[in-house]
Amino acid sequence: MSRQTSNIQEVTVPIRPEVPGHVFVFGTGDTGQLGLGDEMLIRKRPMPLKVLDDEDIVDIVCGGMHTIAITREGKLWSWGCNDQGALGRSGEEYEPAKVENLDTEHIVKVACGDSVTMALNEEGKLFCWGTFRSSEGALGFSQEQDVQKIPAVFEALANETIVDIAAGTDHCVALTNEGRVYTWGNGQQYQLGRRIIERRKKNALTPETLRLRNIKAIGAGAYHSFALNDQNELYVWGFNNFQQCGLVTPDNRSPPDQTMPTIITTLEGQVKQVAAGEHHSLVLMEDGHIYAFGRADSSQLGFPSTLIQQLTQDQNANGDTTKSGFKRAIGVPTRIPNLDNIKSIASGSNHAIAVTNDGVAYTWGFGETSALGNGSDEDEELPCRLTGQKLEGFKVLRIAGGAQHSAIVASNSL
Repeated sequence: MSRQTSNIQEVTVPIRPEVPGHVFVFGTGDTGQLGLGDEMLIRKRPMPLKVLDDEDIVDIVCGGMHTIAITREGKLWSWGCNDQGALGRSGEEYEPAKVENLDTEHIVKVACGDSVTMALNEEGKLFCWGTFRSSEGALGFSQEQDVQKIPAVFEALANETIVDIAAGTDHCVALTNEGRVYTWGNGQQYQLGRRIIERRKKNALTPETLRLRNIKAIGAGAYHSFALNDQNELYVWGFNNFQQCGLVTPDNRSPPDQTMPTIITTLEGQVKQVAAGEHHSLVLMEDGHIYAFGRADSSQLGFPSTLIQQLTQDQNANGDTTKSGFKRAIGVPTRIPNLDNIKSIASGSNHAIAVTNDGVAYTWGFGETSALGNGSDEDEELPCRLTGQKLEGFKVLRIAGGAQHSAIVASNSL
C-alpha cells in the first residue's frame, strides 16, 4: 500500500480494479439512482443493469442519490439525482450515461457525497463536481462558484499528488502521496477536523491540511471522518451523537462531538478498511473480521439483539447515562459475530454490505427502502447472504451503498 522514499513514507496512487463484471442494483430509485428507467423505481432483489453489460465495469460507487460506475479503461458512467450537478453531465438521469469530460483521464477511484463527486486519475490528479449544502441550505462548490456542473481539475489541490479520497454527506477528505490529509466542504458537525466560524462557513470550502502525519488511508461517514497512519493508529473526528466515533473514556462516557482527530484506542489488530454511514461505523481488519460501533436502532451494526442489550447494560453500568432519544447506540468497537473471511465493506446511510474473499455478499441494517436486496422491507438484524434469481452463478467483486439503494459488480466467469 505504501513504499519508503527518502525517509518519508510515501503512499502510491491506487490501482484501478482489473476484473470486469456486471452491475446489479437494488433498493429505491425514485430519483433515478437505480438506473433502470423512470418506471422501475423499486427493486427488492438484485437486478442486472443490462445497459452496462458491454462496458467492462470494474468498480461502482454510490452517493446519497446517485451512482457512478468505472470501466476497465477508467471511463465513468453516472445516473441518478442531478439537481446539483452530481452526475458531471447533462441529460438522462434515470439511466446510465457516460461522463464525457473525463474520457481521457483514466480514472482509478471515485468518491461520492450527497451532491458532490470526486474522481482521481492514475497520475494523482483530482477532479471534482457538484456542490455542498449546509444545515441552512446551499453552501456552494467553492467560495467563487455555487455549482460545478461538469468535472474539472480541483485547482486548490492541483499541485498535490492525491492518492486516496473519501466523501461524507457534504464534506470531502483527500490524502496526498506524502501522507498529509486535506478536508473541505461543510464543517458544521466538525467533520473537517477544524473549527468553523458560522458566519464564515464558506471558508471551509477551501481545503486545509490537518495536523496528521504519515497517513496511509482515509474514510468518511456522513458527518465524521477517519485517517489511518503507518503505525496502524486510526484517527476519528466529527459528529458523535450516536457514539459513531468509537471513542470511550475510562468512565465510558462519549463526547457529543469530536472536534479534532483523536485515536481510537480500543481496536486490536491491523486495520484494512473503514466504511461508515449516517451515524454508524465499520472497521475491517486484515484478519477478515469487522468491528462496528455507533447507532444500532435499525440494526446498522449487524449485532444480535442479545449482544446489543448486553453492551448497552455494560455502558450504563459504567456511567454512560447519555440519552440520544433513540433506542440503541454502542460506543465500544465490537466484532460482528459469525462474519469471517471478509474482503471489503461498504456502508449506506443506515445499512451495510460486506463481501467475502469467495465473492459472497452479506447485507444488514435498515430495510424499509429495500436497499438490503433480500426481498423484504424489514430491518435485517444479522448479516444475511445476498441472493436472488438474477444473481445465481455470480461472484460479487465490488460493493457500494447509498441513502436508499445499493449497487454491486459481480462476475459469472471467474
